[in-house]
Amino acid sequence: MKKSVLLLMMALMAIPCWAQLGERLLNRRYQNEIRDSLTGVMVQRQRDMQRYAEQTLAALPNDQKLYDESYISVVADLIDTFYDDGRMRLDLVYRLSYNCKHLEGWTDDYPLGTYDVDSSNSCRAICNLTRTFLQHTLADAFKPGKEVDIVITSSADGTEFTNTIDYDGRYGDFRYCPVVFNGERLRLSVDRTTGITNNCQLAYLRAQSVRAFLENNVAALRQTNNNYRYITQSYKDSVNTHYYRRSMIEIRVNDVFSETVERMQRERMQDDYVDYNIPVTTLRSPNTYVLVIANEQYNAALIPDVPFALNDGERVRQYMVSALGVPERQVKVLKNATKADIEQEGIHWLQDLAHAVAKKNGEQTEATAEFIIYYAGHGFTDLDGMAYLLPNGINTEDIDALQPGKGGGCHLFGCGKKKQADTLVYDIVLSKKETRRLAEQCLSIDDLCAAFNSKTVPVKNLTVIVDASFDGNGRDGKPIVRADRKKDDKKKRRKASLRSDAVVLLAAEYDKTAFSFDRFEHGFLTYFLLKEVKDQKDNIFQLDYQDIFEDVARRLNKESALQNKWQEASGIAGGRYKDGWQRMKIRN
Repeated sequence: MKKSVLLLMMALMAIPCWAQLGERLLNRRYQNEIRDSLTGVMVQRQRDMQRYAEQTLAALPNDQKLYDESYISVVADLIDTFYDDGRMRLDLVYRLSYNCKHLEGWTDDYPLGTYDVDSSNSCRAICNLTRTFLQHTLADAFKPGKEVDIVITSSADGTEFTNTIDYDGRYGDFRYCPVVFNGERLRLSVDRTTGITNNCQLAYLRAQSVRAFLENNVAALRQTNNNYRYITQSYKDSVNTHYYRRSMIEIRVNDVFSETVERMQRERMQDDYVDYNIPVTTLRSPNTYVLVIANEQYNAALIPDVPFALNDGERVRQYMVSALGVPERQVKVLKNATKADIEQEGIHWLQDLAHAVAKKNGEQTEATAEFIIYYAGHGFTDLDGMAYLLPNGINTEDIDALQPGKGGGCHLFGCGKKKQADTLVYDIVLSKKETRRLAEQCLSIDDLCAAFNSKTVPVKNLTVIVDASFDGNGRDGKPIVRADRKKDDKKKRRKASLRSDAVVLLAAEYDKTAFSFDRFEHGFLTYFLLKEVKDQKDNIFQLDYQDIFEDVARRLNKESALQNKWQEASGIAGGRYKDGWQRMKIRN
C-alpha cells in the first residue's frame, strides 16, 4: 500500500516536469523555425552586401584602386545556442576580409613600416564598407546595450627591423596589452618613447588604427558595449613580402535578435498562424483520398512564380492528415507539376482508387471513395470563358508572346504599339491562335471534374478547391497572361458550369484576381480554409459546406478589403450536387 501511494505521489510530482518539457520542446520547434526564417533573411543580406562590395571596389578612383585580381569576402551568419531554460540565443557574426591572387604594386597594401588605415587601399576599403553595412544593412542588429565582440586581425611581413620606426602616439601608449601573435598569447608594449621595433608591434598598431576608425566613424557602435580583441600575424617570405600586410574585421553581436525572436515566437503561438499548432483529431476519414497540386515555380520565361504555393500545398497536406484524419498514404502531393504529372500521377491514381475500393454486389457497384482535389498555382481563361489550371512545363515554341526573343512581353515593356482595346497593361497578351495553343497544354476545370463523373468512375463525393486567379493576374495583382479579348466583343461568354458530380470552391470568380495573404505566406482562400479548420477543430465534421463556405467567405472578404485586395470566393456545383451541395459535409 505504501509503495503504491509513493508511486502515485511521484507520478503527480512529475506532471509539471513533463508539462514543462513538452512546452520546452514546442518552443524549441518554434525557435528552430524562427532561426531558419531569420537565417534566410541574413543570407539575402549577405548576398546584397557581397554584391555591393564588389561593385564599390570596381568603381573606386584610380588612385584608390585595388588590384584587378583582388577579391573581398563578406560573411553575415547567425549562430544559434540555447540557454539552460530553453530560450534560444542568436549571435550575428559579421566578417569582412580582403585578399589578392597577385600583387604587382604596393598601393593595395600597407607600404613598408606604415600603420594608419589611410596608408592602405585595402584596409581603407574594408573599413568604409564595414561602416556602410553596420549603419544600413545591419543597423537593426546594433540595438543600445548589446554586447559586441570585435576581433581585428592585422598582419606584417617578416622583414627584419634594422631601424626603429617612429610612433607618434596617435592611438595612445600601450603597456603589457594582451595580444595573440602568430598563435601565441603575448603581452605587448609600444609607446612614443620606444617606437616600433618589431613586427608584432607594427601589426598591433595596424589593428589599433582599425579600432580608431570604427570608434570615430561608425555610429552604430557608439550605443553598444564593445569588447575588442586583437590577432596579429607576421609572415616571412623573401620574395613576396608584401603579400602579408592584410587586415580583417570580425564583429559578433551577442543575442542579436532577442526581441525579434520573442515577438516571432509569440506570434507563431497565436492561433492566427495556421502553420503552427495544427489541430490533431482522433477521428478518422478512411474513405477520403486527397490530391494536392502545388505549382509555385514555372519554367516559362515570362511566367512568374506563384508566391507561397508550395507552402499552401504542404500545409493542406498536414491539415488533411492531422486535423481531418485522412490516412497519410491517401494524400498525394504533386509539386510544380506538368499536365502529364497531373493526369498520370494524380487523376489516374484517384480513378484507380475509386474502382479499387468500390463495393461490388453482382452487377451493382457502390461508390465509397470521397475525393478532395486541391490546386494552388496560376490559372488561365480562354476566349470562351473556359477556366484552366496552368501547369508547369508549357512548351512555348509556337507561342511567340511567351518568348522574350520573339516580342514576348511587348505590352509590358512597350516594344509594340498599344492596342486601343487594351485598358490595362499586361505582361502577355495572346492572339486567338496562341490562346488555343496554350489551352491545349492546360487542364480545364470542367475536364478535371469530368474525369470523375460518377457514371464511369465510382466516386461518392468530389470536392475541388482552387486557389488561383483566372483573370490574367498573379497573386500580387500584377498582370501575367490573358487572351486578347476586344473591349467591344459582344460574343456571349460561357458561364461557369460543370459536366460532372462535383463541388468546386474557387478563390475568386473567373474574371477576378485571387491574392495572397503575405503576412501569413498563403493564398487568401487557403489561409481562411485552414483557419476555419483550426478554429473549429473536430466540430468541422459537423458543419455543412454552406456553413464552412459562408464563414470562410465572410472572413476572406473583410480581410482582403482591409488590405485593398478585394476578393470574393465563389462556389459552383454540377450534376446531382447542383441544388444540394450546401448540405454536404467534409466526411459523409
